[in-house]
This record gives sequence, C-alpha cells and structure tokens, in this order.
Amino acid sequence: MDELLDEERKASLKQTGRHPPHGETRAGMHRHTEHETAEQRHRSGKHAAAKNGQKANKKRISPLLRFLIKLAAVAAILIAVFTFVLGVHIHHGNRMYPFIMDGDLLITYKLDPYRVGDAVAYRNPKTGETGISRIVAIGENEIEITEIGEMLINGYVPSESVFYPTRELEGSEVSFPYKMGANGYFLLDDQRENGSDSRAFGELTEDNLLGKVVYVFRRRGI
Repeated sequence: MDELLDEERKASLKQTGRHPPHGETRAGMHRHTEHETAEQRHRSGKHAAAKNGQKANKKRISPLLRFLIKLAAVAAILIAVFTFVLGVHIHHGNRMYPFIMDGDLLITYKLDPYRVGDAVAYRNPKTGETGISRIVAIGENEIEITEIGEMLINGYVPSESVFYPTRELEGSEVSFPYKMGANGYFLLDDQRENGSDSRAFGELTEDNLLGKVVYVFRRRGI
C-alpha cells in the first residue's frame, strides 16, 4: 500500500515539475497526499454549496418572473379585447329612456354588422364626445319629420317600439326631408323631443360607430 502511494506521489510531483524534498520518507509522502486529498474534498464541498445557493436563488426568483409574465399576457389580452372587440360606456342623461337610463353601464360589441333598431355607441363628429342612440335607417333613404311628430322613411312610418313623438331640433343645420348616402347611418334618440343625434349632426359613417349595445348594467328603477 505504501509503495502504491509512493508511486502516485512521485507521479503527481513529476507532472507539476516538483521534486520530493530530500530525505522525505514514505510515511511523510503518505501524510502529504492525505492532506492534498482533504483540501480537494474541501474545495469540492465549497463549490457544491455555491451551486446549491445559486439554484436556491433561481427558485426564489422564478415564481415572481412567472407571475409577471402571466400578468403581462393577461394585460395584453384585455387591451386587445377592449380595443377591437368590446367597449365599456357609462350613459348620462335620459335620452334613451326607458331602454337605457342615467348612470347605466353599457357593454358594446364591435364585430357584429349593424342593423336598423340597434342601440349603438358613436363618436359625435362635431364635438368628439361619445353618445348612445338607435339606428333608424341605413343606406340610401329619405327621412322626413311631419308636423304631428311622425318620422317617415321613404314616405312610410317605420315599425318601432319608441312611443315618443319625433321633432326637428331648433337651430340645427340639418333640414328635412333628409336624403342619406349609400354608406350612411341615421341615428335617433328614443326620447326624441330633445336630444343630440342625427337631427343635429346628420348621418354617420361606420367609422364613427363604436359598437352596438349588448348588455346594460346598473339599470335604475328596477
């Protein structure tokens, strides 16, 4: 056994260019080899502990990073949905009474085609404000308002659930009979004695429409 350790010690010294001290005994070389082995084990233990510490730090950071990534993904989805698919609006006033009341929270949907009778959110082309009105005519039609408060479309009274009379707005630049263009949308409030709708600013194009009302929250009077 001593001879084997002696040979290993000599080989190690030869590789490093060192020579055994003069007069060193096999027992001394054996003790020296054991010392070097202990140092190597100590260094290996320190290296393993450092690696374990790094792994522990990664484990502490990873859940936070995963949460932030998920949060960013959810935020991006919500932004896309409420930009291109849905809209949220709060209605002020009673111009759409009784279907929509003052303070109601409205959800609008932007992907369905618009039809006559839809209550829609729109951007007022004159003021830039958002309003809620109902589509009463689409495309090339002639709108007329009679002295007794009737609205006529191409000479006929349309079938509507609105029971308020329709009046012209005083001081408006829109005159009747009103001839619509091929891509026009004519909007009226449900409460038509007063209001701010196509009687005030004329027909709108689809670019001015912000979605049709699909759900109403916080309806008062229920």
